[in-house]
Amino acid sequence: MKRYLLLFAALLVYLASGVHIIPANEQAVVRRFGRVIQSPLSSGLHVDLPWPLARIDRVNFNEIRTLSLGDLEADSSFLQPTSAARPLSYLTGDKNLLLLRITVQYRISRDQVGEWLYGSISPLERLQGLVETTVADLVSRSGVDFVHTQGLAELNNRLLRDVREQADAQRIGCEVEQVTVDRADPPARVKADFLDVSNARADMSRSIQDARTYAEQKLAESQADAGRSIDAAERDSRSKVSAAKGSADRFTTLIGQIRRDAQTSDRTYADARQLTVNRLTIESLRDALSKSKLKVVLDGKRPVDLTLPKQ
Repeated sequence: MKRYLLLFAALLVYLASGVHIIPANEQAVVRRFGRVIQSPLSSGLHVDLPWPLARIDRVNFNEIRTLSLGDLEADSSFLQPTSAARPLSYLTGDKNLLLLRITVQYRISRDQVGEWLYGSISPLERLQGLVETTVADLVSRSGVDFVHTQGLAELNNRLLRDVREQADAQRIGCEVEQVTVDRADPPARVKADFLDVSNARADMSRSIQDARTYAEQKLAESQADAGRSIDAAERDSRSKVSAAKGSADRFTTLIGQIRRDAQTSDRTYADARQLTVNRLTIESLRDALSKSKLKVVLDGKRPVDLTLPKQ
């Protein structure tokens, strides 16, 4: 009797291997007799054939996974461990060596989950090889300045685009979210030379920026001086034009007065004009003598011509 109970318990345990609980953040890919069922199982309790007739692989399709490639070369040291990760070395188009550290963010593709789980022995190694090959191709067609400093952002954009295309074409089974060259450094032996070049470029940039700032300052000062000169010239011009218009108006008024005086009196126009000139001359002399420290006394018995000679 106990033997039958043991067999029955063993049978129940064996059949229980077909009961699967899928967490809320995962889905399950089912293989029945080695064949993949296309529709993944959602979260919850599921019953299928017992093992090994049916097998499941739990997959989180929303999980963003990270693959880090390469490690920057450490300075040689007596205590440096021999198992340190080797950096990824790439030769640029202008024959310079750079050490790169690359980060790949990906997630398992829902449409190609079978390719990721069963398409190859190690899909992660396929992805790593794909990224390294694409990086080598892009770096070999670029200069050291482009990869090291100036064009790193553009290089990352090209790298992401090419890796996505190749991953889809080779059906690795993952969707690449981001590929980033985190750092691009020269080898330790020439790091000092690269640092000198970087410092020289920084000095050149500062000099150019200082020169541009000085030029903009001088241009602003010149424009301000020019504006003040133009404003002063315009004010002087308006003042002189107003004075000239006032003198012209006074002269026109004086001519009209002389003509009216000639018409209303027995004098001729020439006599009226001469009389006006004499009056103006006397008024001018009076104004001038009132401001002069010296005074001229004339003998009243002798006539004096007060007309000013023509220039």
